[in-house]
Amino acid sequence: MLAGGAGALSLAGLSGCVRSASRRVDVAIVGGGLAGLHAAMVLSELGAEVVVLEARERPGGRVLTADGWLANPDLGGSQIGASYARILSVCERLGIELGPGAHVNAPYSPVIGGQLIPPDRWASSDLNRTVGAEREVLPHALAYHYLGYQRSPLHSLDAWMQPAAAEHDVSIAEWLDRQGASPEAKRIIYKTTGSELESRGVLRLLQETSRGRFEFEALDSELTQSQDTYEIISRIAQHVVGGTSRLTDAMAATLGDRLRLGHPVRAIEQDRRGCTLRLADGSAIEADFAIAAVPFSVLRSIDFKPGLEGVQAEAVTTMPYNNQTQVWLEVKQPYWEEDGLDASMWTDGPFSLIRQQIESDGSRVLISALAAGERSNPIDAMSPRERGEFAIAEIERIRPSTRGKLAFVGALSWDEEEYSRGCSYAFPPGRVIEWANTMDAPHGRVHFAGEHLRRFELGMEAAMETGERAALAIAERIKG
Repeated sequence: MLAGGAGALSLAGLSGCVRSASRRVDVAIVGGGLAGLHAAMVLSELGAEVVVLEARERPGGRVLTADGWLANPDLGGSQIGASYARILSVCERLGIELGPGAHVNAPYSPVIGGQLIPPDRWASSDLNRTVGAEREVLPHALAYHYLGYQRSPLHSLDAWMQPAAAEHDVSIAEWLDRQGASPEAKRIIYKTTGSELESRGVLRLLQETSRGRFEFEALDSELTQSQDTYEIISRIAQHVVGGTSRLTDAMAATLGDRLRLGHPVRAIEQDRRGCTLRLADGSAIEADFAIAAVPFSVLRSIDFKPGLEGVQAEAVTTMPYNNQTQVWLEVKQPYWEEDGLDASMWTDGPFSLIRQQIESDGSRVLISALAAGERSNPIDAMSPRERGEFAIAEIERIRPSTRGKLAFVGALSWDEEEYSRGCSYAFPPGRVIEWANTMDAPHGRVHFAGEHLRRFELGMEAAMETGERAALAIAERIKG
């Protein structure tokens, strides 16, 4: 329907607004991630003159394929869900090759207090201090056990934004208490997420799992109860052959010189006539409208004149962002064949997940050690090489079969990425509904986009959703 609406706008004469002879453009877009690129493509197809200002020297935002690393792993977005209509459409239009599955990982074995436990012994292990039905759930899957769609009270795509959801706008900790989670289950979920459960609202997570309800219901319910969300989606998702950056590279190529890399924006000024975007190099771009398509963790460092106000200003200034630190290692020999245990591990040590990645061709040459949220801070204090040495030592300590079989490939902390400053956003409890219904409102001539402003979708599709929404809203204003 949105694509049809865009076509109708174009036929209505939007292309007449193009000003090829002037330095002024119709729309200046801050941020060259999926949201900004998609907004630019939609507006360009409608005939608007656009410019995309990307601070990095590459497009893609939190889509990042580590070209040059062993097996070129995706460090950011990778999973293309079966119902990601916008992304699937763009891939088809641009000739992007897709393959089945997306970062499918080997099954997990739990590690508690440095002791590796075979998964089939977890339920009866003395180290398993969960209670009742929890004991049958492996640690890495406990969050989905309590936050999955089976427990969600949300039964429509936008239910999480409606006033009726206010009774559920509570912290993750309170939600878990309501569900009867044991103290040990809460400890394990904290270790997995790395964030204080009392300071994060649960509605965003319930929206994610509710969004996948229809796809997940087609799967074996016993399997979905024993896996986390990432694992479940990996079985029904696709991936971009060669890495997800091939998609954002292709989107960027359609824009040509309308995409300007290495152009950080420092201020956005506006009056009734238009917007002035002031760049770090002292230059300026004049535009009728602007789209800010960057995370709030980055947007809060851009000076708005006039300034943002009210709930929107509160959200931009205080929205929490979570980090993920990744350490990637080469697997030189299949250690899992030596000890007979599943290759991936969940641990309550420095790294929450140690994932053994199975590529679409069956090769198993990489593992990634991941630390999330607050747990990433001590690791980020190390150099990348030190992170690799630390990860190898930690893995060898808890799993002797890995000794001498791992080598450092590379490391990334999303907190250290200046123009990301975190890998995912969160809401404080009690603020989800008001923020979600307010924070994407236009600020004069400035519109907003980005995955954090999603309404119906999740993941990479959510970024595309918001970029399209902002583009069509501006198109209507230009047309009017």
